[in-house]
Amino acid sequence: MSELHMIDPAAQPSSEATPTPSEPMVVQLASGFEKIGLAMKSRSWRREGRPGLGPLQRQILTLLRSKPGRTAQVSTIANELVVRLPTASEAVATLERKRLVRRRRTMQDGRVVTVELTARGLRACGPTAGAPDHLTMAIGLLPAAEQASLLKALVKVIRTLQNKGEISVARMCVSCRYFQPNRYPDPDRPHHCSYVNAPFGDVSLRLDCGEYEAAVPDQARDAWALFAGEQTATS
Repeated sequence: MSELHMIDPAAQPSSEATPTPSEPMVVQLASGFEKIGLAMKSRSWRREGRPGLGPLQRQILTLLRSKPGRTAQVSTIANELVVRLPTASEAVATLERKRLVRRRRTMQDGRVVTVELTARGLRACGPTAGAPDHLTMAIGLLPAAEQASLLKALVKVIRTLQNKGEISVARMCVSCRYFQPNRYPDPDRPHHCSYVNAPFGDVSLRLDCGEYEAAVPDQARDAWALFAGEQTATS
């Protein structure tokens, strides 16, 4: 046998020699999320430039699209996107100059400003407008089971950040009054949506649903406990 293929048993790696990460897993994951966020933000600016839509402007358009009548008060926009009122007002003013929104003062109180999405604004925030295609492609390379696991993990991370006031209000299944988690024994479709009266699985969890209606605090807390596995449906 060639010496190149001979293996010295004494030279076999041991479990004690297994390299360990230099940072805890949670730190590595947080760093990964941050890198993805920075990359997507940087790409958006490189692609669109300052005459285009910045991240906050796009978030405002998307938020308005999800609202009844596609309108919202400036204070609501600031609260749901977790930004200061002057910051929201400045972004809205920029969007109005681009004719993507229009501002109106309510008849009841002239101090209250309502922002309405225009037809042009609706096109600008459509599903194909500025979609993060590179990120979508990368996620699409994951097996379906890993995509479902990633989505469920993201729901949990977003909920925690939302409860701490670090990110905007998320119109997610887990805090919706129509959501009934782990109602069925089918592992592929364990949850129930009362709005459509049908079961669904983790792969169909929504992070921003147009039919979302916030659950009362007790219902939301119990639903989350079931979803997160902190209690069972019979406990």
